[in-house]
Amino acid sequence: MYVPTILKGTFHLQSTQFRSSLQRGSGVGPVQAVLARRLAEADPGRVMRHKERIAYVIVATPGRNFRLRDGVLTPNELLEQWDAYVLNTTYYITKLVNPALQRCLGLAPHKIDVNSLYNSMPKPRRRVHFWPATVNGSTGALSRFFANSNCVLCGGKGTVHGHSRVAVCHECGLKDLNALETAFHRLNLAQDESLSVANQCSKCHLGFEDSGTYAGVRSTKKKQTHSFLGGSASAGVYTPLSACSCTDCPVSFQRHRLREVEYEAIELCKALGGDDVW
Repeated sequence: MYVPTILKGTFHLQSTQFRSSLQRGSGVGPVQAVLARRLAEADPGRVMRHKERIAYVIVATPGRNFRLRDGVLTPNELLEQWDAYVLNTTYYITKLVNPALQRCLGLAPHKIDVNSLYNSMPKPRRRVHFWPATVNGSTGALSRFFANSNCVLCGGKGTVHGHSRVAVCHECGLKDLNALETAFHRLNLAQDESLSVANQCSKCHLGFEDSGTYAGVRSTKKKQTHSFLGGSASAGVYTPLSACSCTDCPVSFQRHRLREVEYEAIELCKALGGDDVW
């Protein structure tokens, strides 16, 4: 069941990060050396020590020829630009999961070819990342073409309208008050759970934390072009995402997941016409 979990994107993000030590004078071979060089160019004051362990993840890159060093990000970079990058599920499955399964299932009398089985199996559709559009992201332009067409309320066949990333079927769209009540109930549950997890961080680093202090949204005023009404557009999130950005703590990834659930509930409220109420 681990392979469908990776393909759907519902796995725990903390279990996908690698940690390797930095070897000085190793050239451009190891991916951690490439990552350390890029981090040093972005922040000259950040000194990477010899044999220092660096955490990184492998993300998908465009093109057929995949080079491992081109898809290396730190966990915090992936969390901050959640709309722009996705994990390279093919790499994690073919390089990590399949070899372990092959050692078990490739023995006699079964002798199963796990790679051939993986290539022939149907791949589930990857879930859409609900995150404010960042500089490197293309949420507003491309994600609506790859969004899930299942209704988020009943699971039936739905349609996506405009720039929304959630699909609502015709039957649920007719139930305005009931559907909107369900959407706001989901938003309320997500905020309550996010507040409960934020209190754990507050007790740990002795600072103020609530459901809104993680990944706050930047807002920029839209120019009035063809509309008589103004508005605000998302300009990404504030970085760092919170006062504590430790990727060794599972609470950080839990807060990121709950924040995404909250953004998804907000998108659902807007799709149902809850802009004025919100």
